[in-house]
Amino acid sequence: MSNRAGLKHWHRIPLWFLFLWLCGCASQSTTEQQQASVASPPPTTIVVNSSHGTDVLEPTVVSYQAPTFNDPLESINRPIFAFNDVVYRYAFIPIAKGYLAVMPEPAQQSASNFFANLREPLNAINHLAQANGSNMGRSVARFLINSTVGLLGLFDPADAWFEIKPSKSTLGDTLQHYGVDYGAYVVLPLLGPTDARNGFSSIFESMANPIHQLTDDPQTLYIQTYGAIHGFAPRAESYEKLSAESEDPYVFFRNMYMQGLLRDKQYAEE
Repeated sequence: MSNRAGLKHWHRIPLWFLFLWLCGCASQSTTEQQQASVASPPPTTIVVNSSHGTDVLEPTVVSYQAPTFNDPLESINRPIFAFNDVVYRYAFIPIAKGYLAVMPEPAQQSASNFFANLREPLNAINHLAQANGSNMGRSVARFLINSTVGLLGLFDPADAWFEIKPSKSTLGDTLQHYGVDYGAYVVLPLLGPTDARNGFSSIFESMANPIHQLTDDPQTLYIQTYGAIHGFAPRAESYEKLSAESEDPYVFFRNMYMQGLLRDKQYAEE
């Protein structure tokens, strides 16, 4: 199937799938680091127990003062966030928990390898657009090795045997490289927290994914739906726990997202 033909069918993917597929995909940039300030009292520790183990989180972002963030759409974002929260709790999270309960960990790892390998061509294109030839070469090498020796990407011999580490790069990273700001913080129906730049990046890359060239409908939709569930499942229990522990879940998840923007900007400048 040609790229044009693959993109032609993107509108047939249901919105609930798009949320799962896009959730958390984009890397972020940020406001200036000095804009974030921490208010007292000190944050408490949140312990998240899940099927993947125990995570100890210090949600310092809940203490960030709201005026420091670019959230001009809060009056629109809040009702959308409330709607999303209901869908997550009563639909997505139960599905994710069931998936984790029945899927063995080795199979989960193979699935992660498969979908990571599928996006290596996108990584290579973005590295090329950023004039990073060495990372582009590594992404191409990883795709060729893992697609053949790694049995269609189910295994990662590129890393295990040749020590070629993955280097993910998105359209959002490329736009950031050329000085495009993230824009306003937004919450999209079902898609969840994002920003203008990275929301566009995630949607575009989901339509440009190589799976459109490798398979035809309905197999394409089946594979992408499975990938969406697989990608969301590890975050389901953490979302549930953090939402329950937060005095204002909207503020907590917004500030956690903005903290990611600050962190990524700091790393990029170092």
